[in-house]
Amino acid sequence: MNRRLKISFPVLVLIVSILACNTPVEQVLPPNEIQTAAALTLQVIFTPSAAPTKLTATITNTAQPLITQTSTTVGSPEGTITPTYSVPMLTVQQSTNCRTGPGEDYDVVFTYLTGKQLEIVGRYDPGNFWLVKSSESPTGTCWLWGQYAEVAGSFWAVASVTPPATATSAPPRGPGIVKWEFFCSGGTLTFNVTWADNAKDETGYRVFRNGEQAAELPADSTTYTDTFAVSGDQSLEYYIQVYSPFGTANSSVMRMKC
Repeated sequence: MNRRLKISFPVLVLIVSILACNTPVEQVLPPNEIQTAAALTLQVIFTPSAAPTKLTATITNTAQPLITQTSTTVGSPEGTITPTYSVPMLTVQQSTNCRTGPGEDYDVVFTYLTGKQLEIVGRYDPGNFWLVKSSESPTGTCWLWGQYAEVAGSFWAVASVTPPATATSAPPRGPGIVKWEFFCSGGTLTFNVTWADNAKDETGYRVFRNGEQAAELPADSTTYTDTFAVSGDQSLEYYIQVYSPFGTANSSVMRMKC
């Protein structure tokens, strides 16, 4: 047993020697090289590596909604103020004629008394006239002068209306012959005529004998008598004419002979 231990010991020593020769010897760096290596080590530790493309995209996408939200908040719309509307109305302060147009050149439709209230549907600024709804008018509207009226409500919102053309009055209607007669005596012819006064606002009447004016009569006349000297078998013609500033109109012709 002791012999085997003596043999094994030298072999063990040999093995240890071989291993000692192959083991690298620790090298100690000079002080400057030690500092340089330490600096490089710290740089590697504290220098961040380039962010992956995927990470960059994630950061960008996260920031975008925040920017959009900020922009929306700053540019939020302002509140809109809507004025309150009320029906424009007119109240008559003095009895006033409501006409077919804005002015005295138009026909009177109705005369409204003080206190009457009417809805305004239009205006004509040059003459201070208001177009109002009127149940008394055939067209449903008529024009009132603002001088004798008070307006209220949203009258400023009504549209400006172009007035209708000035009405042109027609010539008067001709007289209708009701009765006429004549008789002759001693070379004198007496003529009597009666007619219907069909005209309105006429200026007067004229009587014509054989195409020449024999007499002029006032408005509303309805009768006339004429005496005329005739010779032989002379014949006569009469007609009645009504006249006004807008024209004239004649009756039918009446012919006679002694």
